[in-house]
Amino acid sequence: MKYALFLALISLGINQTLVVAAIPTLMTWSEQTPNSPSLGVLVLAVNLNLVSYWFGASRWGSVAKKLGVTRTLHIAALGFISANLLFVATFYSESPHVWQIGVCRMLVGAFSCAFLPMAQMLLAAKNDATSAALSRLSSALTLGRLIGPSLLFLPVSFEYLLLLPVVMILPVLFSRFDIEFVQTPLGTEQELVTIRDRQYFIYASAIMTTAIVAVFQFYALEFLNLKGYRGEQGSDMYASLMLVTSVLLILYQVRIIPLLSQRRPELFLPILLFALMFGSTTLLVFGEFWWGLGLSLFGLIFAISGLPAWYTARLLASEENTIKQAKLSGYLTRAHTTGHIIGTGGASLFLHQEWTLSFLIATFSIALLFCASRLHLLTNEPAQIKSY
Repeated sequence: MKYALFLALISLGINQTLVVAAIPTLMTWSEQTPNSPSLGVLVLAVNLNLVSYWFGASRWGSVAKKLGVTRTLHIAALGFISANLLFVATFYSESPHVWQIGVCRMLVGAFSCAFLPMAQMLLAAKNDATSAALSRLSSALTLGRLIGPSLLFLPVSFEYLLLLPVVMILPVLFSRFDIEFVQTPLGTEQELVTIRDRQYFIYASAIMTTAIVAVFQFYALEFLNLKGYRGEQGSDMYASLMLVTSVLLILYQVRIIPLLSQRRPELFLPILLFALMFGSTTLLVFGEFWWGLGLSLFGLIFAISGLPAWYTARLLASEENTIKQAKLSGYLTRAHTTGHIIGTGGASLFLHQEWTLSFLIATFSIALLFCASRLHLLTNEPAQIKSY
């Protein structure tokens, strides 16, 4: 994978978390107050990039088929740069409006959603879409999400910090990403049914994975609140917990997951699923204690860091057509976003009803265990599996 594209993925992570972490600053600039009814509108506007990201993720494969990967990525980079510069320009007006922020964020999402599907397609085209390579690819986004909030501690104005993702995306404009598009004939009806079954379980696994992440974020907030950490102290503790989580995630994705998948491939999935159930069970039984939270964090983060690379590798391997691989990667991005929405909605409901969030995490974990196990069977015994 070219360093230009790796830097681009880091810049996407920085852009998302930097803007979200700077919501208090945006409140001041858009003349909102903490108790303003329109504060929710501001939060919605900042996250509108997720909407355009969801809709656009599966479209860039068709664009690449018509224009080629190099030109497609150049267009995406130029669009991303323009959207961010427009966002910066709004803060030089007398009073930026919420709708201006929303439009800029939607444009950012529409162009940024091209990079991950294209990167995964390039790996697949080079026969390098392994769990190890995909894990390292995911670490770029994780690293960006870790760097983003940290930048706010620098003595630099927010609008200048926003220029960092723009600078990091520039090498894409001076790079070429030429690949040969592979067209393959359709298989038999039985083969197509088996492939579709695999893909359904992959998308279901992706939904469950990000749903667990979303619920755990709410669980951590509730845990700190019950322990008496509120206000600024609570924010500092939560930020520290998220920092530890990000560092663990990067360590797993860059070193441990690639080594495990390459040296012991037959144990890769069983170990991940054991870590998943160990983490969720520990959280369910001992989640009220600090040590219980810590042990569950180690298990859940290990599973979450490895499973996406595992099922993404199987998704790309289910299709040899290069353009379809990009589309499948886009649909996988949609599934991850859907899981975040489902997890957030489920956690909100549980909190409203004063139910224990660890039960919801355990439920999603069991569903993920089933989907991954079923996918494993379909992958290893394609000839014997029948449609159902």
